[in-house]
Amino acid sequence: MRRLLLTLAIAAAVALPALAHEYEGPDCAQVRAEAPYQAYGYTHIVVVDNRCDRSLHCRVATDVDPEWKELRVPAGETGRVVTRRGSPASAFEARARCTED
Repeated sequence: MRRLLLTLAIAAAVALPALAHEYEGPDCAQVRAEAPYQAYGYTHIVVVDNRCDRSLHCRVATDVDPEWKELRVPAGETGRVVTRRGSPASAFEARARCTED
């Protein structure tokens, strides 16, 4: 029974979305945070969906990992940046600043 409860708790945590995000950039792009459970913890991923006609140059960070990382996303594509692996927390806030190239 204990193992079943633990399995259900993990499944519920995996299904929960990460916290909201902070985004500055063109309206044709969207940013979201993902936190899949992998191996021994959660992997924090910032995802940029570029629906713009031009490529985007983005800087992304999180409240957990505040150091900015660079990302280029071609027009019509999706870019992902892993900011942390093995986190005990599934919730984090993504930050992104994007400009069109």
